[in-house]
Amino acid sequence: MALVEQRPTVLPEDKSQHVHLSLISPVDGTLQQVELYTPACISGKPLPLVLAPHAITWTPDQEYEGGLEGLKRGYHRGWYGLPDKYEVLIAIPHGHHYREAGCSCAGAAQIIDMAYLIDYLPNNGFPIDEHRVYACGLSMGGHEALVLAGRYPNKIAGAAAFNPIVDLGAWQYDLVYSSSEEIRSYGTGMRIANEVGGLPEEAPALYAERNAMTYAEQLVQIPIMLYWSERDLVVPRQVTHHAYALYQKVKALGATNPISEFNHTRSHGAIGDNDQTNWQLHEWCDYELALQWLLIHQKA
Repeated sequence: MALVEQRPTVLPEDKSQHVHLSLISPVDGTLQQVELYTPACISGKPLPLVLAPHAITWTPDQEYEGGLEGLKRGYHRGWYGLPDKYEVLIAIPHGHHYREAGCSCAGAAQIIDMAYLIDYLPNNGFPIDEHRVYACGLSMGGHEALVLAGRYPNKIAGAAAFNPIVDLGAWQYDLVYSSSEEIRSYGTGMRIANEVGGLPEEAPALYAERNAMTYAEQLVQIPIMLYWSERDLVVPRQVTHHAYALYQKVKALGATNPISEFNHTRSHGAIGDNDQTNWQLHEWCDYELALQWLLIHQKA
């Protein structure tokens, strides 16, 4: 094994409740799907809400528990059991995409739909604490969490992202020309180009509106936690184009809210510097750690 961490033999019982929601998108009137996970008992008091977009090509179920089949790391705890343990609502949208399922990539419709949930949920029987609305995700999920926070800084009390995409154009290029034949074989880079509406050099404005860096000045207003790895095989160039670059930009703008970054490369007992290890580093996240950090922050 490249990483020492192992999946627990037996997971504790998850007492959280699962509700499937269908809502009309305020963007284009299409029917969009959201999986909502709640505490076992809802007393009617407003609860914190975490908007938790999934990683690229994953389903909400995989995001909540288990990860994508064939996960290199072999274990993804996800949000399993956390809604009941911490008395929070976890909302995982299926994703508002137009051409490529599972590849919403922080498109405007996806971001607007997530923000809409903040009003939709209390109007449909799920009261939320409007001062404690958060965004969190892994990879594309982290990408969308950051763009959501950047576009709606007045609504989001904190954001956490694990190995997020920040520069979508750079990532599209890196997928197409990846050193890994396996990554190239998935064709994800061309799927992104199809969803966005062209290659980065053909449609730079379409990529810019999906980039967290575009909203750096707004992100100054929000507590942010970023986990990244310079050895990430799936999202390379983290220092120059993604999480660490965003951290440096926001700090340079004079952020007064907490913003933290952590290079998690050597914190798992990783063995070797090879494609297997470096792919596993990308798939690592700890949503419970993120949730504990997020819940100490709230809007004034």
